[in-house]
Amino acid sequence: MKRVAALTKVSVAVFAVAVALLSSAHAQVTGRTFRVTVTSTLGTPLTDCFRFDVPNTGDLTIDQLGQVLTYRHGQRDTVNTHFQAVSRTSQPLAIMFVGDTSGVPAQLTGEGVNEFGVTFTFSGPDTGPSTSPALCVPAAGPASAPASEAASPYGP
Repeated sequence: MKRVAALTKVSVAVFAVAVALLSSAHAQVTGRTFRVTVTSTLGTPLTDCFRFDVPNTGDLTIDQLGQVLTYRHGQRDTVNTHFQAVSRTSQPLAIMFVGDTSGVPAQLTGEGVNEFGVTFTFSGPDTGPSTSPALCVPAAGPASAPASEAASPYGP
């Protein structure tokens, strides 16, 4: 009986450590890239890459947007599974996004709005660290041309 009680205590301890490790490895946006499907009131869905901390910490680069946004984690920069991002002063398009990560593998979901009232939803998996840009490539097609060559699919 003592042996069973000891094994039970060890099993509970191992389970508690495993839960603690899994919860500390929760999905987050910091330094990650997500390949998302973006749907908007403009029409056709598109596939894009959200690159967190590119080119610098606190930057969000969205490939087909052609602008670098400022992002912060939720709850005054303390909840790293939630983010808020906004365009910068004097950028050609005012736009903002909010979102959350969850699951294993991590999935990013959220929404946004631009200055013209166009709304967006997005969802997609983590493709790896933002230091590995080749892991996420936006979908081919007319909307995947660089912003300097074509209008942004995020606004007029």
